[in-house]
This record gives sequence, C-alpha cells and structure tokens, in this order.
Amino acid sequence: NMIQPFWALPALAIAGLGAKDIMGYCVLTLIFVGLVVCGVFYFLV
Repeated sequence: NMIQPFWALPALAIAGLGAKDIMGYCVLTLIFVGLVVCGVFYFLV
C-alpha cells in the first residue's frame, strides 16, 4: 500500500494527478515507517 497506493487513485483522478505525482512521497513514507518498525522490533526482541 505504501509503494503503490490504490486507495489514492480516486482522489488522484479527481485532482487530475497521476500516481507518479505522489510516488516520491510514498517511497519516503515507506522508508520512514520501515525504519520505525525495525527500531521497535529491535527493542522488543
């Protein structure tokens, strides 16, 4: 969902944007959330 957000496609169509317009933000979110999850798992295990 973070790399290819199908939930955003209707909103992008209404706004007249394409998936490529938000892809950079999705990748940054994927990296940030991945680091947070890895950090939490590191401290829990």
